[in-house]
Amino acid sequence: MYSAILISHIVISILLILLAIYIVIRSLFGVFGKVNFSVFQDIKLPIVAVIFLYLELILGFLLYAIYINKLEVLITQENANAYFSARFWAVEHAILMLFAIIFGHLGLVYAKNLEDDGQKFKKNLLYFGLSFVLIFISITMNMFRNA
Repeated sequence: MYSAILISHIVISILLILLAIYIVIRSLFGVFGKVNFSVFQDIKLPIVAVIFLYLELILGFLLYAIYINKLEVLITQENANAYFSARFWAVEHAILMLFAIIFGHLGLVYAKNLEDDGQKFKKNLLYFGLSFVLIFISITMNMFRNA
């Protein structure tokens, strides 16, 4: 069960990164006046991105709940390196992802409620860009720790 949830978490993360890259690039083009605001591409796709973020949160909580039971075995001097890896997932990854969700949700709220298309593009660029950067940092931090 843990493996299936972990694989789902990873696959949705990759889809989310690709979607966030698309939203950021489209917002860049929108800020510079190369594309017009589209309800599907600039409202519906950010909704899907935020749904993915919340789904990732739920899967992350499930993974944490399953993994925390194994953590008691790791808290020994011999397993100190594994403990630091567990701390990464319990603290740093969780905090970064929580802020990524907050920024993604703010981007969606601004894109839906602002009147000016230019401002919508700027808010999408800012908040989904921050969300993408946080997700990317969290993933690369794990890759460098385990390399």
